[in-house]
Amino acid sequence: MKKSLDLRGLTCPEPVLRTKQLIDDATVTCIEVLVDDEVNVQNLSRLAGSQNLSILKEQAENHFKVVLERGNQEQSHQHVQTKSAVKAKSNLENSTGTVIFISRDTFGEGDHSERAHDFSAHLLNLFLQTICQSGHEPRAILMVNGGVKLMDPDGPYIKVLNDLRDKGIEVLACGLCLDFYGLKEKVQVEQVTNMFAICEYLFSADRIISP
Repeated sequence: MKKSLDLRGLTCPEPVLRTKQLIDDATVTCIEVLVDDEVNVQNLSRLAGSQNLSILKEQAENHFKVVLERGNQEQSHQHVQTKSAVKAKSNLENSTGTVIFISRDTFGEGDHSERAHDFSAHLLNLFLQTICQSGHEPRAILMVNGGVKLMDPDGPYIKVLNDLRDKGIEVLACGLCLDFYGLKEKVQVEQVTNMFAICEYLFSADRIISP
């Protein structure tokens, strides 16, 4: 059975949650979803990868159509998996390891002075650099709330985050939080995630570290 969803105008994580409800219905074999932007497409791609579904996306004048389908992906050559969907599937199959969960732009908290904030921010940068250089490789680094400020391309953290990505570590930020802090347009689409995906990472992790 095929189902259609018009999710244009909805904010994260609503498009993913509504789509997941249909995926959980075993009688639904194909889901056609309309969404507003590429970020929602990436979020649905990750969902498709984690649920072992094939995916096809098409861009219209002012929206995207995403088709998720059950079945043998090897035989469904007309359906193309995006890189984020493939990586999501891989992460699901290897759903162990450590997740770094960052919810602010400092390492702990000092007093409320600007000097203490700057020192705590320096500690966080040092923490990430130590991870990068020490050989520890977490499964993912997830940023929410004030933690998404680390994704500012003009900020002091972006180099070490890129170095961590080069090591194959997922570096992802909550799209709703990026939007709140005015950073969403500055961050690569494949690094924008949603609350559903963040929950999946956290619940499947062996260990969660929150500096």
